[in-house]
Amino acid sequence: MTTIKDIANRAGVSTTTVSNVIHGKTKKVSPATIELIEKLIQEMGYVQKLGLNVLNNTSSRMIALVIHAHRKYENSIISDPFYGKIIGFIEEKLQMQGYYIMLYSTDDVNKVFHTVMAWNIDGVVALSFSRNDCNKIWSLIHKPVISIDAYGSSQGSPFVTNIGLDDFTGGSRMIEYILGCGYHDIFVCATSDYGIDQTRWNGAREMFARLTEKNSSKKIRFINIGETTLTRESFYQQLIRRIPFSQKTAVFFLSDFYAIEAISYLATRGVCIPADIGIAGFDDITYARLTVPRLTTIHQDMEKKAELAVSELLKAIENPAVYTGKEALLDVILIARDSI
Repeated sequence: MTTIKDIANRAGVSTTTVSNVIHGKTKKVSPATIELIEKLIQEMGYVQKLGLNVLNNTSSRMIALVIHAHRKYENSIISDPFYGKIIGFIEEKLQMQGYYIMLYSTDDVNKVFHTVMAWNIDGVVALSFSRNDCNKIWSLIHKPVISIDAYGSSQGSPFVTNIGLDDFTGGSRMIEYILGCGYHDIFVCATSDYGIDQTRWNGAREMFARLTEKNSSKKIRFINIGETTLTRESFYQQLIRRIPFSQKTAVFFLSDFYAIEAISYLATRGVCIPADIGIAGFDDITYARLTVPRLTTIHQDMEKKAELAVSELLKAIENPAVYTGKEALLDVILIARDSI
C-alpha cells in the first residue's frame, strides 16, 4: 500500500508537504509541486486513511444523517420509500462534494444527542425532529445543523436552517380538489396527530370549513390509523363494512405509503376504487404511479429538498462565523390521477 512517505520520496519533497497537499493546505506550496504530488497520488494509487480524522479534531469529511423515527417500523426505516429516497439523494450529493454520511435512526432523541457528541463530525442533517431538538443538537456540538421537515415552535438558535414543505397548502389543495370532484364526506388519516401530519390536517380542515360553510351536512374527520399493520387493517375493514356509503366518500391519507397500502388491501377484497371509495395520498413517492388505479396525491420535490439541504450545509461548514439559519418552504403540486 502506497504511503505518504513513498510519494514524498518520488516527488523529492518532505512528508509534511505531501500531507499539506492532501489536506488542501497549499498556501505555502508552489503550483508545480501541487500538480506533481496530485499526479503521483493518482499514479501510485494512494488512498487516504480517514479513520483517524473521525476520531481526532481535524476535518473528518463525515456528516451525521440522523432520523427521528416517530413510529415503530416493522422492517427498517429505510424501507419507507420517502426516507429511502431522500437518504439516497443526500448521500449522492454529499459524495459528489467529497463527504461521507453516518446514518443513525432512533425514536429516542437522547441517543441522537449522545451520538453527535461522540463522533468528530463536520455537520448534521436532521430529518423529522422538532425545532427545539435541532437547536439542542447545535448547542451540544456547535457545528452546522440543517434540519429537514422540522416541526413545532422554536425559541431557537439563529444557526439552524430548516428545509421544509408547504404542508399546510398541500392539505388545503387536496381537500379543495376532493370536494370539487363531488365528494361529500372525507376521512383524513395519519399515524400521528402532531408534526407535519398536524400541519397537513390543519390545512385540510380549514379549506373544508371555508368551502362547506353553507352545506353543514358534509363531514370531515381525522382518524389516527395506528402504527401497526393490525390497527390499520382494522380501519380498512371498517371501511369495507360501510360500503356502499350513504354519501360519496373519500379517504385522504397524509402519506402515500398508507394510501398505497389501503388500495392494495381494499382492491384484493373486491372494493372498486374510486367507484366505491376515493383514495388520495401525500408525497408522490415512486410507487404512487404504479398502483391500480394510479394514486392522486400531493407532489413534493425530494431531490430539490436534499439538494438545498446539502447546499446550506456546505455554506455553513465553509463560513461558520457568518452563516445564519433560515426557513425554506418548498412548493407543493397537486397530481390528479385515477384514485379520486
